[in-house]
Amino acid sequence: MKNNITLSEITKLFEEWDNILILTHANPDADTLGSAFAIKYSYPEKSIDVCCADSVPQRLSFITKGNDTSLCEKEYDHIISVDCAELHLMGEAGKKYAFETELKIDHHRTSTEFAKYNYADEKCGSCGEIIYDILDKANRINLQSAEALYAAIASDTGSFKFSNTRPSTHIKAAALMEKGIDFVKINTILFENKSKSEISALKVAVNSLEYYYGGRVAVVGFSNELKTENSIDDDALASVNSLPREIEGVELGIVIKEKSAKQGEFKVSMRSGESVDCSEICAKLGGGGHIRASGASVRAENLDAAKDIIIKAVSECIEK
Repeated sequence: MKNNITLSEITKLFEEWDNILILTHANPDADTLGSAFAIKYSYPEKSIDVCCADSVPQRLSFITKGNDTSLCEKEYDHIISVDCAELHLMGEAGKKYAFETELKIDHHRTSTEFAKYNYADEKCGSCGEIIYDILDKANRINLQSAEALYAAIASDTGSFKFSNTRPSTHIKAAALMEKGIDFVKINTILFENKSKSEISALKVAVNSLEYYYGGRVAVVGFSNELKTENSIDDDALASVNSLPREIEGVELGIVIKEKSAKQGEFKVSMRSGESVDCSEICAKLGGGGHIRASGASVRAENLDAAKDIIIKAVSECIEK
């Protein structure tokens, strides 16, 4: 991971560029959306579109504010990616704009330089923190962009309780609060409000937990059949990601979710304690991310076969 551009230089580019497309990663979360839309909202006089390969979860619509994020045929002068460690993590958007990305801004440990200009800082708990620094340098943060940035930072730090939270994280969050954002509402949406589908997902997760390595590894799996039987939509599954890791004695929590639109393709989300490197395991599966939180995708005939593939990767990395 090598940076060939500085934050000050990125700030200058933001001031100079127009007719911009910002790409997020597929299966969008609050960090990638908050980072992208913070840029858009900070430059209302510019033509800036945000594109995501997958639909935006309803609970995160407060970030997008009705803006269309679907792929389009419009031509752009500049293309930026945010919160994307690898080109393929942008899904169809990455394929469409492969090798056209001019600027990449990221915070993942496993990150490649696929753009002309690349900036990544794995010490930042969220991509939103990097975007904050860029926009703050330009004195561009307004109420709308502050809301988006707060959502990005709060989400990726687990409401400031994950180990990636630094003193500077709190300082930036405090500065955003001083802009007058309704941080209580944002935190309620991100961490408290749960749909009936999310409650069903949590119920299924608890009932289907499997333990490995003497209880040090906990696995939850959702096939498309299981989702249909329990009226669980894909958006609801995000609320399950941290559940296995929250169990006492569990050092690695794994959630496996079959993609509704791609039968036989399973999304893997991992969360770990201090003794396990999630990014190392997910890298073996073609994914990556952070030491304590990473993801990947695997293809398999069914959920059990997917578990076998994932547990084999775990066995190569975790201490017996």
